Amino acid sequence: MNLLLIRDSDDGVCTLGTMTLSENGGSWQTIERPWIMDLSGKPGGLAGRSCVPPGTYDLMIHDSEAHPETWALVNSSLGVTHWGPSQRSVVLIHPANVAAELRGCIAPGLIRGVRSVLRSRDAMVQLKAALPWVNGHTLEIRGAR
Repeated sequence: MNLLLIRDSDDGVCTLGTMTLSENGGSWQTIERPWIMDLSGKPGGLAGRSCVPPGTYDLMIHDSEAHPETWALVNSSLGVTHWGPSQRSVVLIHPANVAAELRGCIAPGLIRGVRSVLRSRDAMVQLKAALPWVNGHTLEIRGAR
């Protein structure tokens, strides 16, 4: 299945967008860190402080104590891998409400707030119900950078 994330704002504090699942029409609001260029010239943005750049990412299943049954973004040409070595690794889709709770990951929410998403855990439950927890899905990110 294919997810599409359209980023529509980056105010230097957070990046907000809307993520949709083409197969069933599911839709969620998203929050990420703002875009911060890596000054060394690497394409993935500043690790742990920036959202990842626009592009198409493979989604790999990820399961850890902190983030059980989530997905990791992978696009090696953009310096993003699941476990490294790379510029960016373990960039996940997981629950959070504000950008400060993220280290470059993407958090879904049911409602957009002021520099936040609300009901993120509920959104993650919906996403897991709509998107089987298997490898083979993709996420295309477009917009603000």
